[in-house]
Amino acid sequence: MAARTTLRGPLSRDEIITAALDLAESEGLEKLSLHRIAAAVGVKTTSLYHHVADKADVLDAMADRVLSSVVIPDVDSMDWPDAVRATSYAFRTAAMRYPSSAPLLLVRSPDRPALLPIVDLALRALRRAGLERSLAVHVMRAHIAFLVGSLLRESGITANGSAATVISGPHADLLSVGLPAVAESADELASCDHDAEFEFGLDLLVSSVRQRLNARPDRPVG
Repeated sequence: MAARTTLRGPLSRDEIITAALDLAESEGLEKLSLHRIAAAVGVKTTSLYHHVADKADVLDAMADRVLSSVVIPDVDSMDWPDAVRATSYAFRTAAMRYPSSAPLLLVRSPDRPALLPIVDLALRALRRAGLERSLAVHVMRAHIAFLVGSLLRESGITANGSAATVISGPHADLLSVGLPAVAESADELASCDHDAEFEFGLDLLVSSVRQRLNARPDRPVG
């Protein structure tokens, strides 16, 4: 009698991407492969190609999944500084559900359609603040760079998926490195409060926009 095979339901692209995200969190992004994904969903690797083109397609879809999970705040009912903050925290909350996949938001295409709702939120808030279109786009890009950079620091993962060396470290190492400014700031560098750093960065962003608005005598500060 022929051996029985275990039957499973139809495979879907969503199932593949969910498995890829789970594997990245449990094993690390650098170990992710189509072979591991196939094993996780219980199929042969060749079966994946009916739903994804290649590993790059999987990585793009993982980034899209993270971006699509951002809960869009009602920024139109807020003052622009509150809108910038709400958008920032919504992005951070969604991305930190998948900290090991955070590098994908940096290394995959920044013009992905899934990012556009976040771009739209930021631009609406900045235009409402009184910035002209070109300056609003510049600030929005700086905003996105800050969000992704903060996320990479907080997750402790580099763009290639390996553990990051954050600008901090054991107090003794910072004192012994032979760099006077580093040694002087060893107490501060030896620890990193990610919540406080994130809030500080947002304060700088909002303050810089306010300074731009203050430089325009025909425009009151919002």
